[in-house]
Amino acid sequence: MSLFAPSCLDDFLINNAAEREVLELILARKLPFPFNGKSGILLHGTYGTGKSTLGFLWPRLLETAYAGNYPQSSPIGQMQVVEDAIPEIFRCGGGMSITNIVGTINKCNSRSAWHHHSRSDYFVLDEVDKLTNGAQQSLKSTMDLPRSFFIFTTNYLDRIDDGIINRSFLIEMNQSADANAYVLIGQSILQKMSLVSTALPVAAITAIANKAKGSLRTFASDVMIAGVKLGGILPK
Repeated sequence: MSLFAPSCLDDFLINNAAEREVLELILARKLPFPFNGKSGILLHGTYGTGKSTLGFLWPRLLETAYAGNYPQSSPIGQMQVVEDAIPEIFRCGGGMSITNIVGTINKCNSRSAWHHHSRSDYFVLDEVDKLTNGAQQSLKSTMDLPRSFFIFTTNYLDRIDDGIINRSFLIEMNQSADANAYVLIGQSILQKMSLVSTALPVAAITAIANKAKGSLRTFASDVMIAGVKLGGILPK
């Protein structure tokens, strides 16, 4: 049961303001993407911080942005996902062959992506650090292909090939320094459990966030457990 299903950029905690701004500029279509040889978004950080969730959501966010299907007067971080995307998803921890990965990317690039508003293909490589060094070096050559957007996730930035890093915007996702960000998420969860947002004191929510050490998964679970103890109801 998840009472916290991200649907916009603001639902993710990105500690580095400059890195967060890059994502906003791309979504606002003020910064071309791919840009200046960079065709990847590399999400890195500790476990449970939402890297894979953002990686899977990013193509839909881009499609919503390219479709212009959101209130133009609202901050881009609040843009709710309303468009679908058909990304190629590679779960690298499952022993996937680099030959199959590169073959799929080249096959997609050989035809036009008319099914996307961006007219581009999306390739999501979850846990890309699980690929061997040789496989990563083979992969980086595909990043120069036109009309190709790459989204990578990893818990271990030091295991990623320098060529992939050089072709990507790095986005760190670790524990946020903004305690209020966790408070807002915690209060939203409490409200979804039919509790008032102040059912847990701010200090208690902050303590749960500190204990979670950056893991949104752990944070949300502990808030839900605390909410149940207060009489909150988990939706079926």
